[in-house]
Amino acid sequence: MTGSTNTDVKYVPPSAEQLRNARSLVSRFAERWSQPTADDLRELMHADTRNLIPPMTVPADREGVVEHFRQVLNQLPDLKVEVLQWAPTGDAVLVEWRASAKVAGEALEWQGVDRFNIRGDRMYQGQVYWDTRRVAEQVADAVRRASERGAAAS
Repeated sequence: MTGSTNTDVKYVPPSAEQLRNARSLVSRFAERWSQPTADDLRELMHADTRNLIPPMTVPADREGVVEHFRQVLNQLPDLKVEVLQWAPTGDAVLVEWRASAKVAGEALEWQGVDRFNIRGDRMYQGQVYWDTRRVAEQVADAVRRASERGAAAS
């Protein structure tokens, strides 16, 4: 076997305070994403947060993240994110979620994971993962089908 695995990495259980803070943050995350507005997402983050969310190429601070979501919600005004499960380790929290939105009249869904580090009950660093290619293909297909429907109707 040529690959290596790091079996020395140990699970770091959260302290009781970290667990309380993680539970609070995940609860607010779920609440904010059930009917999101960009400005309401601000309170989940410290001012000095550094979050990287596709399609960003560099991490953004809190105001950059809020502006990113303002643009996303302008394009997908009915976007919702549902928390499926979550787990804490030390000051990090993993949140698995399902997103849904309509594009060109079609309902789309995709899943992803947020990994964020918390200080108190707000994130100070985050990374978001999902299959961006698959979502882009779904969006393109929905737009193409809407265009075909429009052409057939005229």
